[in-house]
Amino acid sequence: MIQLIRNENMKIYKRKRTWIIIILLILYVLIQMANLKSSGTTEYNEGWKTLLQHENSKLTRDAAKSDALPIEKKMAAEKILVNQYYLDHNIPPQSNAWSFAVSQSRNLIVGISLLALIVAGDIVASEFSAGTIKFLLTRSATRSKIYFAKYIATLLFGMFLVLLTFLAAIFFGGLMFGFKGIGDPYFFVKDQTIQQADMIQALLGGFLFNIPFMVIVLTFAFMISAAFRSVTFSIVFSMLTAIAGFVLSITMNGWPWTKYFVFSSTDLNPYFFGTTPVEGMTLGFSLFILLLHLAAMHLVSYPIFTKRDVI
Repeated sequence: MIQLIRNENMKIYKRKRTWIIIILLILYVLIQMANLKSSGTTEYNEGWKTLLQHENSKLTRDAAKSDALPIEKKMAAEKILVNQYYLDHNIPPQSNAWSFAVSQSRNLIVGISLLALIVAGDIVASEFSAGTIKFLLTRSATRSKIYFAKYIATLLFGMFLVLLTFLAAIFFGGLMFGFKGIGDPYFFVKDQTIQQADMIQALLGGFLFNIPFMVIVLTFAFMISAAFRSVTFSIVFSMLTAIAGFVLSITMNGWPWTKYFVFSSTDLNPYFFGTTPVEGMTLGFSLFILLLHLAAMHLVSYPIFTKRDVI
């Protein structure tokens, strides 16, 4: 089994496409930083109190608009509370590599997932479309071992991209915003009150607690890859589904029925550094929803892979 996983990893990293994905990922990190830098939201000077007061006024006006989404109102209310805490306690907001990585962790994981699913959507479908699956099946390994070796290799590739992005965000964020601040507290809103944690805890949580999104996306792409011979269809359909799921989980955040929507449970950060998307949701419930969907996808893809005819 280990040898099969090693072989699948070698296949992944031997392809030029993989290194293009890695380059695109690094560019994505740089683009995220450039957007923040150009927007001016990461820069505070001696007039930081005035800036926060103006920001609170704008957030209040935006949240009062009739067309404001529930998530927009929620995020505005939480941002106002944090800003007011800074003002009341005379704490100037800090902009550095660490705060940048925390604030962008979810967006970065989504970017990682959309790039990694290219591998997940190709890893099985390409074997059948090219006919190379015959060479794997002529070996002593069973179809079950081949199936799980490919799946594990896919997840390992995704985890490698997470680690790479984590390091890139710290490195490039440090070059642009500075490396100081690892000892600063991280303030967040939980139960309508301001709480704080160590910056390193928030940083690790920002990445680790968003990994379920990547796992769900890659497993879905793997399922589609196992079910269809078309690599293009597997990748495009999986990517559209992932984007739609992410957008819906944000725009419909707070609606009661969304507690059963799997993408509402792919970000576990609110259970530790925030407020749950729907009142009454628990960490155990979200983990159950995630495991239920993972099991369902494998119950679809595994029989198809093990029983598919090889032409």
